[in-house]
Amino acid sequence: MLPHVAATSKASVATSRPIAVVTPAPAAPPKAQVDEPAVSLVRSYLEALAHGDRATASTYLAGGSPSETFMNGGAQIVSIRSTPGSNSGYQVTADVKSGGVEYYGTFTVATAPSGLEIVDHYWIKP
Repeated sequence: MLPHVAATSKASVATSRPIAVVTPAPAAPPKAQVDEPAVSLVRSYLEALAHGDRATASTYLAGGSPSETFMNGGAQIVSIRSTPGSNSGYQVTADVKSGGVEYYGTFTVATAPSGLEIVDHYWIKP
């Protein structure tokens, strides 16, 4: 014999609540960033230094030798951008972190017979 189960009736009241439906806007595909020639030159200079290739880094300079001792394998370029300068040149600014310290560089890039070259640069460490 089956046990007796008492049926109970419980009234339930359904309440309607508005449900917010958020439809995300379609994301635009990321634009490929193409470095400007002056930015590309300074980036190549900094990357050569970060890889310990001071000889290659020197080729990007109009004269002199690299003096950035803080540029090593742990250095990271945080940002880099350029603005048009005088005489068809550019001013390029770079933000670099190395060894937990942030450095800000300003580069003057000019057009030479062989192409763009870094004619002047300096760094500040806040």
